[in-house]
Amino acid sequence: MPFLSASNNPWIDDAVEGISGQNIYVDPDVSGGQAIADALSGVVPGDGSLAVVVLPADAARDTPYNTYILEQLKAGASQKTVIVAIGDDLQAASAAIPSDDALRIANENEASGSNLQEQLVETVQEISAETPTSSGEGALVANPVIPLVIGGVVLVAAAVTAVGLIARRRRRTAPASADPVPAGIRLRVNRLRELRADYAAVPGSPVAAETAAGIDALASHVEQLFIRLDAKAGEDQSVLAEAEYSDKLARLVAALDRDYLLDLLTRPDLWDAPDERIAEVREALSSVTTQIVDNIKQVNARKGLLFQVSLDSLIGRSELRDWERQFKQSSGD
Repeated sequence: MPFLSASNNPWIDDAVEGISGQNIYVDPDVSGGQAIADALSGVVPGDGSLAVVVLPADAARDTPYNTYILEQLKAGASQKTVIVAIGDDLQAASAAIPSDDALRIANENEASGSNLQEQLVETVQEISAETPTSSGEGALVANPVIPLVIGGVVLVAAAVTAVGLIARRRRRTAPASADPVPAGIRLRVNRLRELRADYAAVPGSPVAAETAAGIDALASHVEQLFIRLDAKAGEDQSVLAEAEYSDKLARLVAALDRDYLLDLLTRPDLWDAPDERIAEVREALSSVTTQIVDNIKQVNARKGLLFQVSLDSLIGRSELRDWERQFKQSSGD
């Protein structure tokens, strides 16, 4: 699917163009960018499997949610793995290893206390080490000494056959180890879990505590839905679920983010009709969770998925309307 330019954010457009012809892009506004690029050039694989993007913090200023830039870069990149630093925020997504593992590695290095250059180098090295490689599969037939030592082409042919069987088995077993949660959904689930921690940390607020529990339940149920779809349903049902929840989860992430519901709970005096707004988001969270639980029951019963929940109340809010327009532009709707 061709990448649709995120025209409201020139940093994203420049970065996508930058990694279309190379594997490292450091924005000119990044302090010490040349030193970062030089350090990365020594560790980023040259096979086009991984791209690194370094942007200034201002690049995320008007984005609708935390992982928006990462999602746009992943959608526009030919590389299977994308690592992005936005100011001091380090993120990663991958189709070569489970995307949550890539994000975890990035987050752990971000929290390590080292400088950005070292964090990026460590992230590249650790993700590269986790990425499967097929470089060793041809070793048995690539060594010209083997036929001489063995003394016959029959054994060489047997070695070739064995290598082929190993390769075929790896190909057959690879999908089982892959994350059944689609990459875009996984990014939203990861973001929900980040937000859950923010709500759990709000002191003396029963609503924030309930919201944290609700977010945790939603994230868990989303994972269960796609795990069960992968095991029990056809691909068409998984595609339908991905299309349905990519939209709805992104809307929820925008509404639950720090500058909307969390701000409403901590500074209600700065908003008009705060109770009404809070109720809208909580109802949306509950409704989507209920629908996902129903979908899981439908999968278990080998029935088709039914989707009946809309989030029109969130779309109607002018504060969230800009996000909705950006989402439709980026998704091609």
